[in-house]
Amino acid sequence: MSTTSTSPNSAPIEPAGQEQLSPEKQGWFRAVVGTVPMVLTFALLASVALWGHHTEWTFSLAQRGGAKSLQAEKPEDLLTTELEASSPAQWCEKHSITACPLCDRSLAQVEKPLEPASVEELERVQKAFAVRDRAMNDPHRLANGSRVRVASKEAAEKLGIDVAPVWEAAMTESISASGEVNFDATRVARLATRVPGTAWRVTKQVGEVVQAGELLAIIDAAEVGKAKAELLQALVQLRLKTQALGNLKNAPVPERQKKEAESARRDAEVRLLSAEQALVNLGLTVKAAEFGKLEVEDIANQLPRLGLSRELSQSDADLPGTLLPLRAPLDGVVMQVDVIAGEVVDPQEVLFVVADPRQMWVNLNVTADDARWVRIAQATHFRPDGMKSEFSGQVDWIGTSADETTRKIPVLVIMPNPDGKLRASALGVGRIVLREEPHAITVPNESVQSLGGCQVVFVRDKDFLKPNGPKLFFPRMVRTGAKDATNTEILVGVAPGEIVVTKGSALLAERLGVRE
Repeated sequence: MSTTSTSPNSAPIEPAGQEQLSPEKQGWFRAVVGTVPMVLTFALLASVALWGHHTEWTFSLAQRGGAKSLQAEKPEDLLTTELEASSPAQWCEKHSITACPLCDRSLAQVEKPLEPASVEELERVQKAFAVRDRAMNDPHRLANGSRVRVASKEAAEKLGIDVAPVWEAAMTESISASGEVNFDATRVARLATRVPGTAWRVTKQVGEVVQAGELLAIIDAAEVGKAKAELLQALVQLRLKTQALGNLKNAPVPERQKKEAESARRDAEVRLLSAEQALVNLGLTVKAAEFGKLEVEDIANQLPRLGLSRELSQSDADLPGTLLPLRAPLDGVVMQVDVIAGEVVDPQEVLFVVADPRQMWVNLNVTADDARWVRIAQATHFRPDGMKSEFSGQVDWIGTSADETTRKIPVLVIMPNPDGKLRASALGVGRIVLREEPHAITVPNESVQSLGGCQVVFVRDKDFLKPNGPKLFFPRMVRTGAKDATNTEILVGVAPGEIVVTKGSALLAERLGVRE
């Protein structure tokens, strides 16, 4: 083991075999060695800055099986727009779209070629267009045959693009309008007494179900007693005049006297008919012939029960001759009673309201624009506020003028209500059915995008999933029909079996709109 020792007054002893450096060389060497770390540090920082500027500071984290990006690539790096290499898309004048798969089946992105459209299918589309106005498309849009390409299937997944098939489903196209339920005016009776009097008896109260002709109340009216007395008097006079004429028929009296007796008898007949009519006007039907050959006393005992014999018991023996029944004119429910026994009543006062709730009126308020498409007998569905079920009926009347306040057109719907669940004065929303299509071609609502005044869906290339298949999405103009909470009917523009973009269609539309 060798050691080197030094003394304060002597130079250091270098190990054997090593060349000694002069003091000048030693200072230069120390300067160079001290500068190297600083240079390396600046070079490293410059490299990092250059790399960050080039990659926009996107870092990658190595993981087992590959690398996962900490920040997703920008959409511009994953999808591009391009033009068809063939001729530009043709405009379909008949259906107002470009690249119409209904007229040119070769445009449909399906595995098996489609048969030409049938006559029934073409007629169905034409009828759907005639139901109401449809949104038009700009013929200059998409005329260049543009399309969107993604880098790969994985790139489409990174962009959040999801797809769904075009399928057939039952759809209903309708007009919505707010409305109110009311009783059918032809099935509501507001009843009052025909003559002044007093309520002798009230037999029905609010909420009771009544049949047509059922007794509601009995009114004690002096005018009724007077009319009955006149009937009895006219009946007696007719019998007397008839008997006098019979006595003179074969008697040796002048012919003039016989004619006077005949005239008197006819006058008695007229008076009896007038008395009968007076009772009929009060609501009491009576025929003098029904009394037959009853004695006057028996007739006088029957007149107080005229029109009341069904409801009055045998215990009601001493009845006044002034009683007038008030009966229900229709089947229904007593909705209002404004009389009690012993109360004075007047013909101008409504005593009872009887309504038949088995059929109701729904008054809808339709906008002037939508009213153009409403027709008599169109099916209508109404859902009252707070209820899940709908009631169905038909349009019965369309207003000829708009409401002065709302400027909407009144539409009257007749609504059957056999179980009575539809309540008067209830508010709700009605749907007037314009068209029902059991086999409508539909796509999810989020598939339909607006692009420069056009309605567009994106159709995936039929070979997209093949390993070397084109990763393309074709923007297809469409004309829409009915729409519900989840689906939109496509009248023309797509074919059953095609695959359309759902989630992510807005991104494709934005990209296409920027690049067009």
